[in-house]
Amino acid sequence: MSARLLACALLAALALGLGGCGPDYDHTDIASVRSPPAPLTGHVDYARVQVSLGAVVTAHIVPYDDDHKVMSVDLRSKDPSVVEVTNVVSDHDYAFLGMKTGTTEVELRADGHLVLILTAVVTDQPPL
Repeated sequence: MSARLLACALLAALALGLGGCGPDYDHTDIASVRSPPAPLTGHVDYARVQVSLGAVVTAHIVPYDDDHKVMSVDLRSKDPSVVEVTNVVSDHDYAFLGMKTGTTEVELRADGHLVLILTAVVTDQPPL
């Protein structure tokens, strides 16, 4: 009887352990980056957002899990007075607005978990 009870307990523990497993974050795609018109500058990549003061740069940002399924995404600027981040027109399209010169960070969260931190730099407008 105790062997049977032990086997049931082991099966229950195994079932609970496997029940908590699920897809994990795998990678993020950043594509369709649109810079502001010259002479203003803007760029988004996997490490950095750069935008001129008063300008906007947009990017299509999509995180994927290890089953290659799209995850929910949330982008937040640590200092919105330097760079503001907003979702635009369609899902996964984001605009980065240069509010004042300086540097901050933008956090990317996939399904609520912090997966990427981008350095955000707002530069002065170039002379005409």
